[in-house]
Formats: sequence, structure tokens, C-alpha cells
Amino acid sequence: MNKLRVLQLLLAALSIVGWGLAVYALLIFDEARPDRQVGYFLSRGVQVRLRWDPVATTHLEQIIWSCAAISLLSLLVNWYCASHSRMGYWFNIPLLLLISITSGLYLRFLI
Repeated sequence: MNKLRVLQLLLAALSIVGWGLAVYALLIFDEARPDRQVGYFLSRGVQVRLRWDPVATTHLEQIIWSCAAISLLSLLVNWYCASHSRMGYWFNIPLLLLISITSGLYLRFLI
């Protein structure tokens, strides 16, 4: 197995782990965000959470920043592979990095 093949496998594994963490962050996001205020629930006296859950929000932020770190590492490996061989750049890696950095900054400064 040559060096390029190993780097491609590493790049694929990092990409899969990064996107897997992004999907897991979506599941945590559903638990962390406030409940929707629906008139039916409010009229029936059901408890509705109007604020972000602090524990789940902290966990969500940690997952998002780890996803950003993995995608940054993956971007560096992709850059190395593209500059030393004919392999091109992968589109999903910068997209995941942009999404995770934006989400992390949103959670850090706006919530």
C-alpha cells in the first residue's frame, strides 16, 4: 500500500467521523433548544421550556468544536495530498469546516 493510498483512507475516515459528529450534533441540538411555544400546550398547562438547556448546550458546543478540529485536520491532509499528487480537493471538507465554525461561533456568542 503506497503513501497516497494510506492518506486517502485517512482522509475518508476523517471525513466520515466529522460528518458523523455533525449528525450527532443535530440530535443534541434537538434536546438543547427551547421547546416550541404552541398554544395547545400552553392552554393545557403542559410544562414548556423557554430557555436553552445549559448542560446540553455545553455538550453541543463541545461536539461542534471537535467537529471543526477534525475537519481542519482533514483539510490539512487534503491540502498535503493535493499538493503532492494529482488528487484534487474534496468539497465536503471545507463545507463541514465552515458549517461547524459558524455553528460554534453562534452558540458561543449568541446563545
